[in-house]
Amino acid sequence: MVLKFPLSAIVCILGFALSSGSASAQSAGSVEPVPCPVAPANEGETEGETYDCGVILVPLDHADPNSRTIELVYLRLRSTTLSPAPDPMVYLSGGPGGSALHEISSNAVVNKNMSAVRQRRDVIFFDQRGTGYSTLLACGPFNAAVGVIGELYADQTGIGIEQLEDIGEGARAEVLTLSICAAGYKGAGFDLSHINSVASAQDIAMLTSVLGYEGAYNLYGTSYGTRLALNALRSTPERIRSVILDGVVPPVIPGSAYTTAKVGETYNFLFDLCAADDFCAENFPDLRDRFIALLGELQAEPMTFDPPVVPNDLMRYQFGLLDQIGPEFFADLAELNNKAARGGFAARIPVLIKTLEARDEAAVRDLLGHGPVNDTPIQTPPSAEDAFAKDDMFIAPAIDVIFAKALDRDGEETTISEDWVTLVMGDFAERLSEEKEAQAAVIKDMIDLALVPLAGSNPDALTAFAAGHLSPEVATDADALVAAMSRQQVRETMWTIQDLAGAMSGGSERNAVSLAVLYNINCAEDIGFTPVEEAQAYIDASPYPGLLTFGIDDYENMTLFCQFFPAPFTKDEMMSPVESDTPALLFLEGLDTHTAYPFGLVAAETLPNSHIVTWPSEGHVMAARSVDGCAGAIAATFLDDPSSEPNIGCSQADYYTLPFQSATESWSGFVEK
Repeated sequence: MVLKFPLSAIVCILGFALSSGSASAQSAGSVEPVPCPVAPANEGETEGETYDCGVILVPLDHADPNSRTIELVYLRLRSTTLSPAPDPMVYLSGGPGGSALHEISSNAVVNKNMSAVRQRRDVIFFDQRGTGYSTLLACGPFNAAVGVIGELYADQTGIGIEQLEDIGEGARAEVLTLSICAAGYKGAGFDLSHINSVASAQDIAMLTSVLGYEGAYNLYGTSYGTRLALNALRSTPERIRSVILDGVVPPVIPGSAYTTAKVGETYNFLFDLCAADDFCAENFPDLRDRFIALLGELQAEPMTFDPPVVPNDLMRYQFGLLDQIGPEFFADLAELNNKAARGGFAARIPVLIKTLEARDEAAVRDLLGHGPVNDTPIQTPPSAEDAFAKDDMFIAPAIDVIFAKALDRDGEETTISEDWVTLVMGDFAERLSEEKEAQAAVIKDMIDLALVPLAGSNPDALTAFAAGHLSPEVATDADALVAAMSRQQVRETMWTIQDLAGAMSGGSERNAVSLAVLYNINCAEDIGFTPVEEAQAYIDASPYPGLLTFGIDDYENMTLFCQFFPAPFTKDEMMSPVESDTPALLFLEGLDTHTAYPFGLVAAETLPNSHIVTWPSEGHVMAARSVDGCAGAIAATFLDDPSSEPNIGCSQADYYTLPFQSATESWSGFVEK
C-alpha cells in the first residue's frame, strides 16, 4: 500500500518552527529541585521528607552535549531506613509513552509493592523523555490538523483525506493523524530520532549520577519498561546491578506484529493449566482441541442471541450487551481476564466451551449472566448541547478544549499558569464565536501553542507566542502574567499547555500514553524491521481460527505511517538478543495478553543468572496487580542478594492459582452433561 499524496510536504506546509535549543538557567546534567506536580497514592507521605521531586536537563542527543536540552522530571521515594543501600531502584514505566509519575500518584497497588523495596533503598520514578511531565510529545494537536489541512492548506497542496485510497475511514484518520504528527515535530525542528530506548538508558545513567548515586543501580521495568531495561543492559551494562522484568517483552520479539494473534498464547497457558489440574482434566479432557474446533464452528456460524444476553457485572465491563458469540468474543474475553483480579472469567472457560459446543442458549445465558447483575440497560448518555458547531470529528476535541478552558472561573482559586492559559483560550474562543470561518486559523494557533513547551521553561517562548497569535490587548495582559512568573511557574505553564495538547485528542496524554512516543519508539525498534509478511506468518501459525486482537490490515496501516517516523537504528542494533550475566528477576503472568508468557521465556534464554516467578492467574504487570504486596516482597528479597534464589513462597498462595473446581461448582449440571 502506498500513500497517494506527498505527506512529506506537510513538514514545510505547516510551517512550525522553534529555536534549536531551550533557554535555561540550568546546564545539561544538573538537577533543580521543584515542588512535586503529583503526590504518591498512599497516606503518610510528606513532601521534602519522605519524597522529593526535581528536574534534570539532558541533551536531546547524548552524542552531542551541545545539542538542545530537554527536561526530565523525577519523583524519588526516600528509603524508610536511616541507612539506605547505596544502589537505588529506578522504576521504568511501560507503553512506550507511559508516565511513571502518573502511576505512582494514581495506583495504590504500585505504591504497596514499592514499599517493601523502599525499606532498604530509595525508589526513583521518572517520566521518560517525551512522556508525562518530561517534555510531553502529544499527537492530539495533529489530530486537529487533520480537520483543517484541507481548508487551510488545500490551495497550496490539494491534500485531503479522500486521497488516502483503499483504506477504511477510521484507518485513514489514524494514518493521517500519526503521519502528520511525525511530520509536524520534524517541521518544528524537534528530532524524534533521539526519542528511543538507547537515549532513555543514557538518561537513567545521567539521572542517577546527578542525584548522587555514582555506583550501580537496579532497574524495575514494567511492560515496555522491560524492553528499556534490557536495552540498558546492552548500552550501559557497567551501571546496572540487577534488573526486575515485570510483563516481559524482549527486543528480539516483534511485539507490535505479534499483537495480531498473541492472545492465543493465554489460551495455550490456560489449557496447559487445565491439563495439569486433576479436576479440570477429568471433566474437560482435550480442551485445546475442542476449543480449536469450536472456534471453527463459531467462525462459520456465530451463536446469536435475541434478545441479547445481559452479562453479569464482570462481563459487562468488557462487552456491554451480547447479541452474538464468534471467535472475536474469546479475544475480548482474554482481554477481560487480563484486566480482572484472579483471572476474571478464566476458570469458567472450560464450562463455557462445553455449553457453546452444545449451543445450549439457556445455559450460556445463565453462565454469562450468573452472579451480581445490574439489569438496567446500558445506555450512552446524550451529548451536551454543543457550544460551537464543529466542522468535523478531528477538530471537535480541540474546540471543546478551547471553550472549556475559556469559561468564566470567578470564585475559583487558580494559579498564574492557569490564568495565562485561560487568557489565551478566551482570545481563541472569542474569535471562534464571532466568525466561524476563523476555525481553521484558530486550530493552527492551537497547534503552535502545543509546540511551545518544546522550548523548555523559557518565558521568552510564551511572550513570542502571545505576540504572534493573540490580539494586542490580550497579548499585553498575557505578557504581564509572564513577567510576574517564577521559573517554576513558567514550567507549570508549559505543563498546563501540555495538558491541553493531550486533551486535544480526547483525553489527557500526560496521564495516559503519549502516542507520539508510542509509535516513534515502536516504529524505530520493532515495526520498521518487521514486514507485514512476518505478522501474517504469526497469524497463520496460530492454531486458533479467528482469534485475533486486530487484523493484518491494521498492522499494515502501522507500517504505512511508520515511514514518516525516523529510523535511526539497524535491526541488529535493536532486535538482537540481549545477553547478560547481570542478575535478573522475571515476573511472567500466565493470562497476560500484552506481553505473553512465552515472550519472557525467550528473554530468559540469554540471561543465565535469571530467576523466573510464574503467576498463573494473573494478567499484565504484577506491580499493579499484587494487592497483597507479594510481588514487591519478592522484589525486595531479590534486591537484597540478586545472586541468590529469592524467596517466592507468597506467589504460591491459593490466590495466585486458577480455581477450576470452585468456579464450576455453581454449574455442576454443565459439568455432568
